[in-house]
Amino acid sequence: MMIIVFLCLYLAINNYYTVDGRITSISQNQEDLDLETQLKLINKPPLKSIQVDGYIVDCIDINKQPAFDNPLLKNHKIQLKPSFEVTSMKSTGLLSIGIEEDFCPEGTIPIRRTTKDDLIRAKQLSHTNADILNKDIPGRHYAGLNLYKLNLSVDGSRYAGIRGVIAVYNLQVQNPDQITSAYIYLQNGKSVNDKNVIMTGWEVHPSVFGDGQTYFFTRWADKSQNKGCTNLICPGFIQTDKSIPLGTPVGNASTYDGEQYDMSVQISHDPETKNWWVILQNKTLGYYPEILFSNLAFANVGGWTGMTSTPRGIPSPPMGSGHFPANNLKRACYIIQMGFHLDTGEDLVPIKYEYAGPSIDSDCYEVDYEGYNDEVQQYAMLFGGPGGNCGE
Repeated sequence: MMIIVFLCLYLAINNYYTVDGRITSISQNQEDLDLETQLKLINKPPLKSIQVDGYIVDCIDINKQPAFDNPLLKNHKIQLKPSFEVTSMKSTGLLSIGIEEDFCPEGTIPIRRTTKDDLIRAKQLSHTNADILNKDIPGRHYAGLNLYKLNLSVDGSRYAGIRGVIAVYNLQVQNPDQITSAYIYLQNGKSVNDKNVIMTGWEVHPSVFGDGQTYFFTRWADKSQNKGCTNLICPGFIQTDKSIPLGTPVGNASTYDGEQYDMSVQISHDPETKNWWVILQNKTLGYYPEILFSNLAFANVGGWTGMTSTPRGIPSPPMGSGHFPANNLKRACYIIQMGFHLDTGEDLVPIKYEYAGPSIDSDCYEVDYEGYNDEVQQYAMLFGGPGGNCGE
């Protein structure tokens, strides 16, 4: 009897109670209620839904998408298409991503339904939203080609767009907190504390996506305000395309010395509305409104890169194809058709050491900038490596 009284007193003091014979924490129950409330806010009432490979895609009214939960976008008028002509890029055309073009009705967009597990993972990673800008984090490594930093007072122009066709691989990681990715990016800021960035490409990151598949992603961050996130985890990105839900896996991937699959990606600044458009496979997916950023009217840095990240004490994961570049596009991850443009409208290519230079920070990975190859590949680079004990 005394044991029962003591247990009841212990549970009361420590904010526990019993439900159907199970001991439950009040704080845990409150957290569950909070998550359910968030889910109701995030998952808008769909006009239509479809089950796709273990997750649900909802067709949501384009004017009621999660982006408009951001107070900054309360009175934002949606821009359905860019004011500029999209640069046409040639990919293999074999990449499988998204749903059927006509599945979602006109006036709706496809959004992957958020689950409680998605929110829990996002909460655990919320403190790292702006850390994507920090290249000094232990265990993080890069191999790529970076555009040289522009000084407006000297150069008189700034970066307004970047593009490339990236080979897609599905590399395995040993730990859910590890990352291996390939992407393009544009960034602005004079110091670490005021950097703003947009990036897009592919990534393997189980702690974000819930499994080890390769995912197309777009991401933004504003270091000065500690804001930003991947895809639609937080309100910000406004989607306009009706066939590619953000946060869905890529259906196929390249194999070493075998079939190659790639994706064309672009980030482009709209000269009229000042919004930043994200373009995949020549489709305008949507945009980041300029008002989201404290310091991204234009960019002074950009590039094409591979990146890996690993927790302390765990060997770094492979990058690219998992092999060092060997002057062979079937054996190393590539980015081809590399190009960028300035706010003056001038369209350029990354001529080595004139506009851009290779960047690598570990013996575990390499980058081979090949310059101009041919009419199809145009300006190209190979990058990657096996990973391992790469140091800090």
